[in-house]
Amino acid sequence: MYNCPNCSGNLSFDIATQKLMCDYCKTQIDPYEYEKAQDAEVSDVFGVTVFTCPQCGGEIMTTNVTAAGFCTYCGASTILDSRMREEKRPAHIIPFSHTKEDCRKSYSSLVGRALFAPRALRDPEYLDRFRGIYIPYWVYDYKMEGDLHLKGTKSYRRGDYKITENYSMTGQVNAVYSGLTHDASSSFDDTVAASIAPYEASKLKPFTPSILCGFYADAPDVESDVYEKDVVSDICDDSLDRLSGVPEYKANGIELPDAEQFKKGYSSYGIKLSEKKPVLAYLPVWFLTYRKDDRVAYAVMNGSTGKITADLPVDEKKYLLGSLFLSVPLFALLAFFFTMTGRVVLLLSSLLALISLFLYAAEVSAISDKESHANDKGFTSVKKGDTGKNAKKKKEKNGESSGQSSGFKKFGTAVLLILLFILVGLRPFIAYISTDSLPNLYSIYAIISSLVLIGTIFYMSFVTETDMARRHIYLHTAGSILAVVAAAGILVWDPASDLWFYGGSILAAFGVCLTFLGIIKKYNVLSTRPLPTFYDREGGNDRA
Repeated sequence: MYNCPNCSGNLSFDIATQKLMCDYCKTQIDPYEYEKAQDAEVSDVFGVTVFTCPQCGGEIMTTNVTAAGFCTYCGASTILDSRMREEKRPAHIIPFSHTKEDCRKSYSSLVGRALFAPRALRDPEYLDRFRGIYIPYWVYDYKMEGDLHLKGTKSYRRGDYKITENYSMTGQVNAVYSGLTHDASSSFDDTVAASIAPYEASKLKPFTPSILCGFYADAPDVESDVYEKDVVSDICDDSLDRLSGVPEYKANGIELPDAEQFKKGYSSYGIKLSEKKPVLAYLPVWFLTYRKDDRVAYAVMNGSTGKITADLPVDEKKYLLGSLFLSVPLFALLAFFFTMTGRVVLLLSSLLALISLFLYAAEVSAISDKESHANDKGFTSVKKGDTGKNAKKKKEKNGESSGQSSGFKKFGTAVLLILLFILVGLRPFIAYISTDSLPNLYSIYAIISSLVLIGTIFYMSFVTETDMARRHIYLHTAGSILAVVAAAGILVWDPASDLWFYGGSILAAFGVCLTFLGIIKKYNVLSTRPLPTFYDREGGNDRA
């Protein structure tokens, strides 16, 4: 505990003044001038109180002795286990510059724009649970230099001749990339960290434990080499982007290397990339947790820049009432101002059913990635079983599997989009051709829609790698699948009575409603997270 030299009261870091302030006599002290034994000693560690959640194993640290009333990561209101520990001393820190009140205002504004957000997210008592946490980050510094060797081609006409000039051009590259950051905590999801990035390197200050007074901190447990390839990739992308804007290169038709090619072999172009040893820094984050049953949602704000992001689930009752309210004027508009035949209504209904299936498949794919931490390198690098002799082999195997899955998803998405584009473009084409050709084109539509249906089902079956992504898939999609099949059959049959077409349209409408309800349920899964389990820490094994 850091005590006031005047009254021995508790000191806390005051964001407004950027100084330590006594909670009782309001004495202000510069954190770097505050003389305390553990600060004065030159040491690679500093003492903290560590609170561990008995449910999820999440840890937060503080230099104060004030007990933590709830877990930041799983939202459990429980008594956290505490103990003293020495922690590695980081090199830098960026103090909080945005207050809790700033968080409330920004978050309230964000939730205010979300019409269907649950009422609990607007509760003032809930908003008071924002907690300031210093998240450990690795700070990378790189220098890129060398003589860049590129080839160029320039063609022009002179009289009856076309002249092509091939030549080489050399350019001096001398660039410094400093303050590139990636979080060093497996508790802090990489996708969340990316959503509030970047931090300004100019605000980095030398670390002193007294700045932590009144706040919490997370412990670093992710090695710096986990993100080195990502940092180099970002540097190469930025370098190529800057080179593409050089006027001389544009004027002379210089051929810049492909991004992937440049990342794999930038040295072959005369470029040398040198790295300083990454250093650890504590960067400020405001954290808010919303828990419902076995799911949690996070609201996170960059404590330095004020950039905020939030998981905002949908209140299903509000959504249904809003949809019903909107459907009445929409139905009236279509009924009074548009005239459509039974065939056209069935076409549009079945097309909407296909689109709903495609949207559902996209949600399932995103949930599968999120639940399996496919985009969270920090978490997967320290999860149970990725330590020891086989760690490197397992990471390479996981990387290959993830790459194959990602490639299939991209290919499958592209194919489905192309087929949907054909279906959408087929409807205007039908409108401008003779009536005699309609049955044949309806058959073509039925065949293509069936292919889209088969492709969507196969796609969903392939990407559902987690139980949460698989849950209720067939229940949510059965209506739309049946609607597409029935519509295809009716269009091929082409009965004389319009009752068949309108009946198929009504069936499709029910199927679409069922699937859209499934999309909302899956969206709520996607906008929340499973209760975390940190295997490598004390606690957290009850959900293993």
